[in-house]
Amino acid sequence: MSKAGRTRDPEQRIRDIGRAAAELIAEAGVGALTHRAVAARAGVAVGTTTRYFSTIDDLRRHALEYLAAEVEDDLEEIRRGLVDAPDPASYLATAAAEGFRDRGAVLAECSLAYAGLFEEDLRELSLRWFTGLTEILTPYFGSASSEVMTMCLDGAGIHTALTGTPPTSTRLEAVIRALATLPDDDASNSDLTDEGPTP
Repeated sequence: MSKAGRTRDPEQRIRDIGRAAAELIAEAGVGALTHRAVAARAGVAVGTTTRYFSTIDDLRRHALEYLAAEVEDDLEEIRRGLVDAPDPASYLATAAAEGFRDRGAVLAECSLAYAGLFEEDLRELSLRWFTGLTEILTPYFGSASSEVMTMCLDGAGIHTALTGTPPTSTRLEAVIRALATLPDDDASNSDLTDEGPTP
């Protein structure tokens, strides 16, 4: 059980509540989020969760912000790894494959992405992984290739979450190397973002 119930540090309690709520969302979806369930997971009284987060929407947003902060940590790790990597494609494939083997992390990232589908005020949080990874990869692969690589890795994450079968680093590396050959001109970039081909 968490030590949250035995500490008087309000910031620590808030972190423990955020972690517990994030874990519940990742394991069972947003519908599983209740003050009582979060309190039980965090090891605090129900009144403690309602004191800091009076509504379930406040609690959910805090949980998603907690997940987004974890995404930022993951992105920073990738950023540092690429700096020292002799082969960026190989490094990215290995790092992605390792990440996909962590089912909890995969479910958390999928839950964060799903949150922005129907609620515009959560869209920025949901896109943090996509925009952050694209930005990190661009100096190594160019903007067009980086954008499509991130799209493919997002899709691989969803597939992994649904099937429980992560892709191998060998397969990921083959895809990354193929996508690295995309031309990086203005026409290619517009093709990636347009709703459809120009008649």
